[in-house]
Amino acid sequence: MVMKIIRYPLVRLIIGIALIIAAQFAAGQGDAYFKTVFGIETDADLSLSLAIFIILAVFIAYWILVRIIEGRRVTELAVAPAIPELFVGLLIGAGFISAVMAVLYFLGHVEFNGFRGPSVLVFPLIMATVSGFWEEVFFRGVFFRITEEWLGSWIALLISAGIFGALHLGNDNATLLAGAAIAIEAGILLGAIYMVTRRLWVAIGVHAGWNFTLGGIYGGAVSGGASDGVLITEFSGPEMMTGGPFGVEASLVTVVLGVLMALYFLLRAHQKGQFVAPPWARG
Repeated sequence: MVMKIIRYPLVRLIIGIALIIAAQFAAGQGDAYFKTVFGIETDADLSLSLAIFIILAVFIAYWILVRIIEGRRVTELAVAPAIPELFVGLLIGAGFISAVMAVLYFLGHVEFNGFRGPSVLVFPLIMATVSGFWEEVFFRGVFFRITEEWLGSWIALLISAGIFGALHLGNDNATLLAGAAIAIEAGILLGAIYMVTRRLWVAIGVHAGWNFTLGGIYGGAVSGGASDGVLITEFSGPEMMTGGPFGVEASLVTVVLGVLMALYFLLRAHQKGQFVAPPWARG
């Protein structure tokens, strides 16, 4: 009886959220202890050691949710397909942002005025890796997956994408339009990608490749946070096209291309029979 209650979707959702929050806290405490023991000092907001602690802690939290609470194998993070699916995801994410920048370039809204040294790649790489992993485990692995099981695919897509966009409103330079853009172009897209494979690796790769390419290569703001990339980039024109201080993720170009790509993956999910019906439509 107790396990039946614990395994009810709403209860598991609450447990999953609590586990991820606890993992983030534990990672911070573990990293602080690690640096104290070894006398490491850093001024960086996100050091390599903290990134490793976050990834490990979030992985353990998700393992506890799935293996112990749900009582099954952690197929969403299966080891065998990890490298090829991550690689595909990275290519998709990098290609998507490059397509956005190409459109803006040909429309005259972006110029490339030189290069920086490769050392600028370190911080964007760490940031992209951490955000790609923990956000996909949380939003797609926990929130979308369990909500989909409970309420069906369409409702889960709308709710998870809406919350994904809303949480970006706390970022620097965020606006309601920017939050809506993130929900539409990324929240739905990443949910659709997860539906196609029923694993997290491609979505993690897309998320990380998107952020790294935007910030580390093109030097654009990533979800409102300024970044120095290898390319010295200058944006000009109306905010509707450039995204303004929030960055090109709030651009109409990104929204349109993101919707088109999301529709493609939703179609692929439909063709594979991966949509889950809402509870009132189930036999």
